[in-house]
Amino acid sequence: MGREKMRRWLLYVSLVILPCFVGSAWIVLWQDEQQQQQLLEETRTFANIHKNDLDRFLAETTARLETLAIVLSKHIATLKKEEINDILQQMQKQDVRFERISFVSDMTSSTMYIAKITKQTMIDTHQTTTIVTPIIDEQTNQTAGFLVAKLRTAYMKHRMKIIDPNASFRLYDEHGTLLLATNKLQASQQTVSVHLNHAPWTIEANVPRVNMKQNIQASLPYILSLIVIIHIIWLFIQYSLLKRQTIVERMETEAQKLELIGTLAASTAHEIRNPLAGIKGFIQLLSEKHKDNESQLYFSVIQNEITRINDIVNEFLILGKPTAQKLEMCDLNHIVQSIHPMIESQAHLHNVIYSFQRADVPLPIRCSKDHLKQVVLNLAKNAIEAMPHGGELTISLEKQGSFGILRVKDTGCGIPKHVSDKLFQPFVTSKQTGTGLGLVICKRIIDMHEGTIDIHSIEKKGTTITVRFPLGG
Repeated sequence: MGREKMRRWLLYVSLVILPCFVGSAWIVLWQDEQQQQQLLEETRTFANIHKNDLDRFLAETTARLETLAIVLSKHIATLKKEEINDILQQMQKQDVRFERISFVSDMTSSTMYIAKITKQTMIDTHQTTTIVTPIIDEQTNQTAGFLVAKLRTAYMKHRMKIIDPNASFRLYDEHGTLLLATNKLQASQQTVSVHLNHAPWTIEANVPRVNMKQNIQASLPYILSLIVIIHIIWLFIQYSLLKRQTIVERMETEAQKLELIGTLAASTAHEIRNPLAGIKGFIQLLSEKHKDNESQLYFSVIQNEITRINDIVNEFLILGKPTAQKLEMCDLNHIVQSIHPMIESQAHLHNVIYSFQRADVPLPIRCSKDHLKQVVLNLAKNAIEAMPHGGELTISLEKQGSFGILRVKDTGCGIPKHVSDKLFQPFVTSKQTGTGLGLVICKRIIDMHEGTIDIHSIEKKGTTITVRFPLGG
């Protein structure tokens, strides 16, 4: 009992606990990956939002400077440098985007040189938050000076925090120099990078890690579903094992029952047959002495009952010693043909139409002829008794592969459903005068010959019994 309990516990651990543990771990990892991917997409979305906002900020700032440069270019010949600086200081006070705006008449950097050649606003590659806009004299179409505006990085940082206060972003120039950062950025964590259109700058966004508590909460429904499904499978396996064990125990019980019957038969059959022989002899002597009709009637009844008792004892002997016969190679056609007259006479007495169909080819099987004759006679007898008001009995033989097939078909009353499940159990019968040993003996003999028996019956329509024997030779 303890060993069986230990075996079931080990089976439960291997088929339930381990799969639940492994499956739960996989679900948590899968959910972590899914949430991490979702956070990555959200971070990429916010990074693009910041990119678009900074591009718009730079476009507006550049447009403001270029508009101012156009206005100054109309009066550059008449304006003094101090007047220009006064205008720029007023603009600096009014516009929070500029930290400092100044007018430079001389070219002092390579960025100013490029702006002069291209006549376009440029971002200083050395002072990366500085914008240089050339002032073009309308009359000479030459560069009369430059507007140099230093952007307010604190204002850009403030704009980024308004969109997403908790996100971690960094802004780098084309040389990798850090321009500004919002919150702390962990270098070991996953990041997303996007490039601006109006400046050679790159926004690097920090992808936050998945919160373990949220991950477990999200995984919990899947884990519970997994546990339920695995336990359902476990219960199904338990049911299958229990059903199989029940079938095995039932077969063992039937075997023990047959063994008990065999033991009983072996110990008592001969003791019963000896007094029966004496009684039969004395009855025969008495029947010769008393010739009157009444006495002869009584003697015939006694003789019939003695014969019936003797037949039952013979059945018990077969159950007790099913292998006590010498096996030899015989043709199944010849065996059935030899008892054909007996079956035909019994069928005629019960108003049954009987037909026999031989196989087209020999059916050699290794068998005991007497035992096989008894099988065919028992099956034919059962079929005839199932047709008390007449019917049709067909016995046919054929070859199927490496098997010889014997079929006994009748058009009788069929087998009741409550009996069909217990056909091969001893003492189970639907007949009032039956012993319930006929089919048990048939199956025991068929098993001895390594054959199989199958019974298909429909109530009020008839029964077909199919017996398979392996062919030899």
